[in-house]
Amino acid sequence: MVKLSVIVPVYNVDKYLTRCLNTLVNQSLDDYEIILVNDGSSDNSLSICEKYQSEYVDKIKLFSKDNGGLSDARNYGIARSSGKYLAFIDSDDWIDLRMLEVMYEKAIFTNADIVVCDMEYHYDNGKVSFSSGGVFDVVNVKDNLDIMMINNSACNKIYRSSLFSNNRFPVGLWYEDMAVVPIMILNSEVIAKVDEPFYKYYQRSGSIMHSSTDKIFDIYKVIDIIRDYAISNYQGIRRKELLMNIEQLYIIHGLDINTLQIRTFDHDRVEYLKKNMSFMNDRVPKWYHKINNVSFKKKVVYTLLKLRLYNILLLLYDMITKKDTANE
Repeated sequence: MVKLSVIVPVYNVDKYLTRCLNTLVNQSLDDYEIILVNDGSSDNSLSICEKYQSEYVDKIKLFSKDNGGLSDARNYGIARSSGKYLAFIDSDDWIDLRMLEVMYEKAIFTNADIVVCDMEYHYDNGKVSFSSGGVFDVVNVKDNLDIMMINNSACNKIYRSSLFSNNRFPVGLWYEDMAVVPIMILNSEVIAKVDEPFYKYYQRSGSIMHSSTDKIFDIYKVIDIIRDYAISNYQGIRRKELLMNIEQLYIIHGLDINTLQIRTFDHDRVEYLKKNMSFMNDRVPKWYHKINNVSFKKKVVYTLLKLRLYNILLLLYDMITKKDTANE
């Protein structure tokens, strides 16, 4: 068993893959493996993987499979890993050269099941923004169930491999991280934090996330998975506390983020807002009265949604976007 297995799904990322792999093969940690899962790439990604595998034969394991999506590729890698801890890196991103060593040492020192770091978002225009992984040091999960509300990215964390003994990423759903990370946290005893933005998350321009699609409603399906887990595994005050947290997940990710997403769609925005509110009202019927500590601007947005004034909301969004564009 090696100290840590890094699982990297690869699909048509030949423009970015070298940058990612260079940061993986040059990590300061000793005794780790890199599992590359070529998920049916049709560009030069496989050739790049083969080149690195031949140069780092003792460090890289390369597998190829038919395309099955990100979750399927991650699950494939999990089944072929041998690390005491697991990490998941997306192949268009990259990481600090100290990330694996510092996070692994934190895990061993604190006996943590999961260790979290901060992230940086990198944009094509050169902009870099900071994203916190949470404000904490070492947390006993049993006594701090709110810890499940931290950033749900799978990639800014390392996990004790036993957490995945009976758990996998859901195949065919968007937002697969949300379906897994909160449950992994709830399955843990201790979770620790490293206050460094080790993970570099590349924000590609022209993302499919701006195309009109019903797949955005998968967010409700993945939060349903967390809700069902809480109902099945917790009783009394703990279940009540978790369900209150899960209501906030619906509000943050379903109501808030989905609304922001829909405003960028290329058509049928009002119809998508109507659909989104139907999902929201079904999960949290009294959501408007459960909004916590939001700005005046967001309160206006939520009020317009509650009153079903979708055209006015979109008009305001478009005016703000046009103003921001003019000021660039």
